Order: sequence, then C-alpha cells, then structure tokens
Amino acid sequence: MTRKPTIESRIHAALPEMPASQKRIAEYLLENRHLIPLLPIKAVAKAINISQASLVRFAKQLGFAGYRELKEDFSTSLQHHLSPTEKFAEAAAVGTERGETAQIVARHVVNNVNETLKYLDHGDFNRAVEAIRSAHHIYCFGLELSSLLSQMMTFLLSLYHYPAQHLANDFLRYKEQMAHMRPDDLLIAFSFSPYSRETVEALAYAKERKMTTIAFTDRKTAPAQEYATICFHIKTDNLMFSNSVGAITVVMNALVAELNLRDRERTLSALKNIEDTIRDERYFITE
Repeated sequence: MTRKPTIESRIHAALPEMPASQKRIAEYLLENRHLIPLLPIKAVAKAINISQASLVRFAKQLGFAGYRELKEDFSTSLQHHLSPTEKFAEAAAVGTERGETAQIVARHVVNNVNETLKYLDHGDFNRAVEAIRSAHHIYCFGLELSSLLSQMMTFLLSLYHYPAQHLANDFLRYKEQMAHMRPDDLLIAFSFSPYSRETVEALAYAKERKMTTIAFTDRKTAPAQEYATICFHIKTDNLMFSNSVGAITVVMNALVAELNLRDRERTLSALKNIEDTIRDERYFITE
C-alpha cells in the first residue's frame, strides 16, 4: 500500500515552483509546524503579515479543500511525530513565551467550539436527535477520556428520562455486551485520537448487525467514520497530549437541549422530579 505523503513533504515538493509570496507562507508553516494546529487562521495570517484569504489560496493550491483541512493534516503529522513528552515540551514553550496559559487554553476552546459549529451538519444533528427519541434503549461507550464523556452523555439522557446506559468494559468486552441488544437499540460511541481499537471494532460489529450508531470523533479520516451511521466531527486541539473536551460537551448539550424542546412533556416530567429531589434534605443541603 502506498503511504500518503506528509504535509511537510507536500510543501517541500511544491516549494521550488512557488512564487516568493507563497514561499514565505510555506517557510513559516514549516518552521512553526508544531504551532499550526494550535493557532487560529487569524493568528497565522497576522504572524506572516498576509490576509486569511492568502492562506486559504495557499492550501487549495496544495490540493486541500481549504485551510482547515491543511491545518488538520499538520495536526495529524504532529501527533504521529511527537511523543507525549515532546508535545508537552512544545506546549510548555508556547505557554512560557506568552505567559498567558489560561488565556491560550481558553482561546483554543473557543476556537474548537467555533470551528465545530461552523462545520456541524444540521441534517446529521436532526437525525441524531430523532434516533435518540425513537431508540428502544441507548448505550453509550468509550475508553479512557472517552469513558468519562460516555458517562456524561448517559447522565444527561437519563436525567430527562431517556433509557440510557453507560457500557463499562470491566468484565465483558463491548462485543460480548452487544450480543443481547436489539436492532432498535442505539449505540453512542466516543472515539478520539489515539483511537481505541475496541471502540472501533464495536462500531463495526454494530454495522454488521444493522444497528443505528452515533459517533463523536475528531476528523473525517477517523476510523469511526467508516462504521458509524451518524458521525460528529469535533475539533479537540489542545496544548497538551489529551483532547480538549470543550467543543464535545457543547454538541452533547445541544443534542439534549433539542431533545428537551421536542419532547416537552417528558422534559416537564423530568424537571418536576429534579425539583422534588432537590427539595429533599436527605440528599441536598437547602438554604
């Protein structure tokens, strides 16, 4: 199988034929390739002293659909070439240079949310909402950080009386737990880089069984894309090795909010239960 050329090699190959203005862009991107996945297009354009449109044109001339796709390739390349220790060293250097770690992290979260919402497929969003509403039972799953996201999604759905359950894999593998599931059950998977093989295999097994699945992942080339019925591509750029969860939780909350609006009676019933529980001094401290 022919290996796909890296973004760096693509730029190097095109460099000799580039006009001076584009060579300046290419040289900046190559020299700062560890920063490109972390910075918004506005910051990169300002650093090179060019327009954002020039960056978009540069990306298209390299064969990308736009600058966002080029940036994602840099992110993939960085993850493949840097160990967690090296990535921390790069992130620490950025934080030290600016002296504003909290502000940098916050800007990343805001950028992740804006980029995610900009490219969110509203048709997929509506299909996901209806899949949740019509499911006989909902199973959420994921490993490591994705396990926490799965538990959060389970909590949000259960809070409003949707039949949701988090799949732990303490004793049984996902495929073993799926043996008793019905065709009208729904699976919601969380799969972010580095991708868990077991999560992807569970999605593949669900596809074989013709079950509906929703996947939260980070790019169109992610393994989950091949098997999920509905796929949300969520930007998770972070200064550290772990994925930033800000944009993920925004999409999760948006789904639940839309469910609340469409299922008003269910929502009102759930809210009444929540209010009654909050007033119960056996569980909560009331003023």
